[in-house]
Amino acid sequence: MSGPERPARRRRVLLAGDSTVAPYVAPEFPLCGWGAHLGAALNALLPPGEGPVHVVDLARNGATTRSHREEGLWGALLGGTTAGDTVILQFGHNDQKHADLDAAGGYTAHLARMIHEVRERGAQPVLCTPVARRHYAEGRLLETHGDYPRAVHELGRTLDVPVLDLHAETRALILDLGEEGSQRLFGRMAPGESPLRPDGLVDDTHFSIDGAIIVADRVAPLLAPLLAPDLAPDLAPVPAAQRA
Repeated sequence: MSGPERPARRRRVLLAGDSTVAPYVAPEFPLCGWGAHLGAALNALLPPGEGPVHVVDLARNGATTRSHREEGLWGALLGGTTAGDTVILQFGHNDQKHADLDAAGGYTAHLARMIHEVRERGAQPVLCTPVARRHYAEGRLLETHGDYPRAVHELGRTLDVPVLDLHAETRALILDLGEEGSQRLFGRMAPGESPLRPDGLVDDTHFSIDGAIIVADRVAPLLAPLLAPDLAPDLAPVPAAQRA
């Protein structure tokens, strides 16, 4: 006598990246990566028959395109990837700290290898430019990622991979909120506000929980049309570069 049928496996969106994408454990409050909130934002946009999808976040604090593989995270991600899945790649924050992971060299080479391996499993790779840091000088928002965003765009064109321009999206978001208003997107906590951080926190690289939710809400409309090609075009946001 046969047992009950197993439910069909849901499509997966798997995330590989650094701390700006990664989930955080409770003692790291109020910091959070946008990947932790992508599932709710994305599934709210997908039409019947295209969702829900299961978001698996295997990003890690401090990860580079090299360390993600060396620490076994990339192998674990590929092991859970099958045809029909989507794999999101967002690196750069930590790669730029290593001379051999330069934008046009090791960084691009590692991303290209990841893309080929994802495609070998019948899954869809998607590249993301690194999210912007909130680094101001004399009232001007600085560019801190050098050639890394450009390298992602060039690789996307070369290998015909979709690119989500999260650098432009988050930079536009910071500029829209202004130097003071954009503080809420990042890890800010006054001394004594929480026993977890008695000395407070000033972090303009890593998102707060509010910031992670807001960024996930920006990522979802960019990603949803790749999962559901018939999705109404008006659900996608206007690219940051086209905003007034």
